[in-house]
Amino acid sequence: MIFIGFFLLIALVVISLNLHNHANLDKIEDYLKKSNCLNYTYSKGSYKALCEDNLIEISNSFTVDVEKNSKITKYEDIKDIKIKDLKIVINDEYVLEFKHNEDISTFNKNLEEKLNK
Repeated sequence: MIFIGFFLLIALVVISLNLHNHANLDKIEDYLKKSNCLNYTYSKGSYKALCEDNLIEISNSFTVDVEKNSKITKYEDIKDIKIKDLKIVINDEYVLEFKHNEDISTFNKNLEEKLNK
């Protein structure tokens, strides 16, 4: 009986954390849509988005504060882009990490298009 109670407690904690995380992701997606960020991807615990005038990375954390958890880089400030080991390195100091090759290639292609406009 104690084992069943312990199992139910663990299941309840896991379910509530999953719901909380999903709510955080919804808040971030809403912010990106309001900011006219049409191209975005979620990888390695953060959203990477290509907006009209800048590149935004918003980290997912337990409490979401979009202003505090985001890094914004204007396209005009980007001078150099390198791809290395599933990472896009911007200006030799800012790193965007990805999980899959297709994610990084799609994001890099869209970033290059934004920079060439």
